Amino acid sequence: MSDEVPRDRDSTPPSSLDRLLRRIEAHRSLPGGGQATGRALGPPTALAVEGERAQEPIADVVVTPARIYVTVELPGVSRETLEVTAEDQRLSVHAIAPDGRVFHSEIDLHQPIEPEAVTATYRNGVLDVTLPRRRGHRVRIQKGE
Repeated sequence: MSDEVPRDRDSTPPSSLDRLLRRIEAHRSLPGGGQATGRALGPPTALAVEGERAQEPIADVVVTPARIYVTVELPGVSRETLEVTAEDQRLSVHAIAPDGRVFHSEIDLHQPIEPEAVTATYRNGVLDVTLPRRRGHRVRIQKGE
């Protein structure tokens, strides 16, 4: 039997979650995510049960020669709790609904994108993200002697 204490890998939230927590705490109508001194009435905060209740939202991905279009369904989520992160070949979506539901999705894009040019709109529970694909550089071939 080992004397080693198992580490809880969910005990340290990622930096994107920290930013989301700060935004949630700025809006008093949403459930708080900070340390509570006493038990509050009502449902538990979304962060208290995030590991158990995190849902992967429905997402559609359409790839064209110039762009990648991603549509994600996030019913009941407010814009203030929505966080979208685009990296070289990955799109991350994290959101918390006022009723405590947590949505989290990591979408592999399989093609490099231009993260600086990504645009997103959120309306009526639907997130639409447009990701311009990175273009290759044309190489000129010179005539040899």
